[in-house]
Amino acid sequence: MNGLYIHVPFCTKICGYCDFATVACSPRLFREYVDLLLCEAKERLKDHGDFVKNLQTVYFGGGTPTALPIEEFTRLVQGLEALGVHLKEMREVDLECNPDSSTDEILENAYSLGVNRFSLGIQTFDDALLQMIGRKGSAAQSREALSRILNFTRKKNLHATADLMFWLPGQTLERFEQDVSELAESGIGHVSFYGLSLHPHTVLGNRAEKGEISLDEDLYPEMYRSGVRILQEHGIERYEVSNFARPGEESLHNRNYWKRGEYLGLGPSAHGFIRDKRMAAPSRYLAWKHWVESGAKESGMEVDCLGKKERVEEKIWLSLRTREGLDLQLLEQEEFTIIPNEKIQRWIQKGYLQKNGTQISLCGDGWIWMDSIVEDFLP
Repeated sequence: MNGLYIHVPFCTKICGYCDFATVACSPRLFREYVDLLLCEAKERLKDHGDFVKNLQTVYFGGGTPTALPIEEFTRLVQGLEALGVHLKEMREVDLECNPDSSTDEILENAYSLGVNRFSLGIQTFDDALLQMIGRKGSAAQSREALSRILNFTRKKNLHATADLMFWLPGQTLERFEQDVSELAESGIGHVSFYGLSLHPHTVLGNRAEKGEISLDEDLYPEMYRSGVRILQEHGIERYEVSNFARPGEESLHNRNYWKRGEYLGLGPSAHGFIRDKRMAAPSRYLAWKHWVESGAKESGMEVDCLGKKERVEEKIWLSLRTREGLDLQLLEQEEFTIIPNEKIQRWIQKGYLQKNGTQISLCGDGWIWMDSIVEDFLP
């Protein structure tokens, strides 16, 4: 299965934790961006002639894709269709949106163009925390947007997911539990939650360096365990370390990533993975623009050709992120790599790993200690 990721870099406000390739919304850039994106798509799809034949998922991420005016988003989709990417024929077409850009008009237009899954960025229902992390909008807006999207997707028999964040400065365990409970009780089919990462050169990262904010290390595992428990009580099961779904609501596009399926990325900073080669476009808008105008050649991208060592590392790491886990027999057959049994048994005895036949998978607090387990298994 092939996937296509399209990065829309525009945001009405850059959040304090964001280290993605984003630019402030500027009406003069919208049309230019669509023109450039379609030029890039034409060149990249030409370079990978058979890619579209197996294309089954399309994901519009960002940034905020719904920050694009309706007429420009429509033009983008129509341009992709002219290149053979027919959204209405895809198994899954996902559109990220923010509470302030998920109006009825936007939802209807996206649906008419082939979008069948909406991803809402909520982060928290706490107004004080939203303000602290530099997030635009209010908890009331988030609730209204969530209700609007759920009503719309139920009526049209579509899918919906929402994101939360935890381990925010000043966030209590009880406050995060309230966020998870409220979202689970909404009846949504899919939830993602992520612990805050403090990246250099972001507003929150700089504040942490100055000692203005700090994070309680002990709260992270407590919040994670509690969030998992609440979602499971509502029938929303973990299928990847940060992703939870009711049966049949899992993200096909993201599962393709974790299974090392091939995907192509378009737009500033977008990544792709084709034939054991990982590629990334220039991340800054102006550099990406110049690259596209010069022909969008692979030679102008950051390219990493994976050897055996890198493939083994990825297969172990990506597989253990998922509930299915890692097939030891397949790893030996494909890569001639064996993880020593004493290492596996050590984590099983800790209660962090379980084994079923040739399959090993995380359990208990193994989900929290995943990085340490993976590091121990790497050749």
